[in-house]
Amino acid sequence: MNHIKNRFFILRSINFGLILIIITILFFSFLDIPIFKFTRTLNGQIFWFFENVIDPISNIFDPFNIAVLTLLFLIAGILLRNSMKEPSKKALILSRFKTSECIINTSLKYYILIFTHIIFSIIFTGIWCHLLKYILGVSRPKYFFLEGFERLDNFNILHKVNALPSGHTQAAFTLSILFMIYVNRFSFIVIIISLLIGLSRIFLSMHFPADIILGAYIGLIGPLLTYVLFFEKKFKAINLEKILKLRVFIKLLYYKLYL
Repeated sequence: MNHIKNRFFILRSINFGLILIIITILFFSFLDIPIFKFTRTLNGQIFWFFENVIDPISNIFDPFNIAVLTLLFLIAGILLRNSMKEPSKKALILSRFKTSECIINTSLKYYILIFTHIIFSIIFTGIWCHLLKYILGVSRPKYFFLEGFERLDNFNILHKVNALPSGHTQAAFTLSILFMIYVNRFSFIVIIISLLIGLSRIFLSMHFPADIILGAYIGLIGPLLTYVLFFEKKFKAINLEKILKLRVFIKLLYYKLYL
């Protein structure tokens, strides 16, 4: 089984990427400022919603928090794998879960790959996003309108000023695509939440629309690229018929604490 076989084919298309870049350029050149100014005329309850509901959600699902949690699972999986090399502990695990050594070892290999991919994707995509911020040097609305910064200032070392692409939007869509790759449920809800997080950056005066568009694309494509380049062959080598369900695997990791 391939996690993304026959899925996300549009996202993986070079033509789609080129179209998104063209759209980003068009928004940057012609639509960013008019749209941003238009949002200032909208009902204050919309601003309240994004500031008090959506922004706290984005803080909870911060990639750093997810990466730390995933790292803990990864460490637990590695420790369990080491325990399976000790005859006494292996015997206890096999008797407790009534399964074969092959299934446990295959499950360990599978879930450790997932945890590694998640962490690697968060780091790789985040670095890519922030490197582009530095190279492009597009100023945030408050710096452009209130402090006289140029709209475009390539290689601007004042990182807090740089806006394109949006880091919050990139992070939201990175977590979304990882969720869809490995869970493949509630995709519509996950995408809607990510879109709202992206829109919140406009209403909180942190970004223009072009920042959101490019941030979303980078967030989506980053994990797919890391999967294809570094993990696809490894996943294909695993027999998924010999994999424990996630809830059973988590119980297995929990049981490891008592060994």
